[in-house]
Amino acid sequence: MPLDTEPLFPVSVEPDAWRHFPRAMRRWSIGLLLDRVAKPLDRWRACVRNTLGTAPYRRDPAATILADGQGCVVAVGDFRGRTGLSRAAQYESNKLRLRHPGLILLDLSRQPDGSAAVSARDLPLPVSCIYLLCEPQRIRRALRMFRPEQLAGARRIGLWAWENEVFPRAWHFALKLVDEVWTPSAFSSLAIRSASPLTVKVVPHNVAVDRNVAAARRADFGVPERAFLGLAIMDIRACPERKNPWAHVAAWQKAFGFSADHVLLMKVRCSDRTRIVERELEEMIGQAGNIRLICRDFTDAEQLAFQRMADVYLSLHRAEAYGLNIHEFLELGTPVVATHWSANAEYGPAYRHYHGVKASLVPYEDWMRHFSDRRFHWADADTDHAARLLRQVTHDKVREPGQTASHPAAAFAAAAAG
Repeated sequence: MPLDTEPLFPVSVEPDAWRHFPRAMRRWSIGLLLDRVAKPLDRWRACVRNTLGTAPYRRDPAATILADGQGCVVAVGDFRGRTGLSRAAQYESNKLRLRHPGLILLDLSRQPDGSAAVSARDLPLPVSCIYLLCEPQRIRRALRMFRPEQLAGARRIGLWAWENEVFPRAWHFALKLVDEVWTPSAFSSLAIRSASPLTVKVVPHNVAVDRNVAAARRADFGVPERAFLGLAIMDIRACPERKNPWAHVAAWQKAFGFSADHVLLMKVRCSDRTRIVERELEEMIGQAGNIRLICRDFTDAEQLAFQRMADVYLSLHRAEAYGLNIHEFLELGTPVVATHWSANAEYGPAYRHYHGVKASLVPYEDWMRHFSDRRFHWADADTDHAARLLRQVTHDKVREPGQTASHPAAAFAAAAAG
């Protein structure tokens, strides 16, 4: 997205807050109140811990960077987690292996036996290059796997992604720890470039899906084989408003009503604080049997098989730093109906089966106060337009086995550079 363009959508300064007033009242609890009160203090404490804990690892501008072959090349990330960030780390590590055949991977995840992550303090050589494939909040844990002197001559590259144009204050400590930042979208780069003179490169994720994985059995989810099946996948443990699950239910109901031949499966991950959203969605769904919630974790293999079932993927998010699920479904050849805003607006139009949903930009408002800074806008998808696109997908019948619209690398690179 060019840096000097006007917003794609008109800004609404008067969101219809009263419409959700009864629901907002039900959300309040003693636990949520305590969480809201404690959150600023928790953020401050985390910032202090990160700043002090990483002080010995701050990069020295005068230090000599080791040349290739003079040391180890290491990538650190949460490679076994079940989040989009973990999958992104896996994609990047696969790409880095091609560049560095001797790449050493260090996993931040807990080991299968429950023990702590492995240490890198006994590497035979100093580190010449380290890729930190994790968000800044986990860099302290990543760096403490090493002795400070092991990284003294290392080139440090961080892979970061952010969902709005305001760089988080809690990440400022990390600007002193890396030489360069990679980010997967031009949208995500805006905030990082505004906060630091560091080199920021737009490096889209190297999404490569396995098309040989068999689809899960629809019968296991109570879905008729001949039904038109939509999927929505979202993690709402921290910020339900950003993923906007309520819009998914509204758009599907506007498109298909209670038709049993049109089924939407919503895979949702909740926390104790956001469990109320599950009840709100059930209330919206009511007696309709064509929208169902799936609130359990999948293994990597189960997730792939689940994705393969879809006739359409629906994502009416408010902002995405990349939107890994969106890109994966596009690579699978599955039609995608998604809010045409933020990162997916960069790569989505390169696919014939991408359907961008019109939206308006509205001021940030979030009952969980997930983002500490409120000086930004995000998108509010037009559910009427989403419903029309969903009906269009059912009628077009554009999806054929084995047919995928390839992603023009040159066009994407040009868009990312912009």
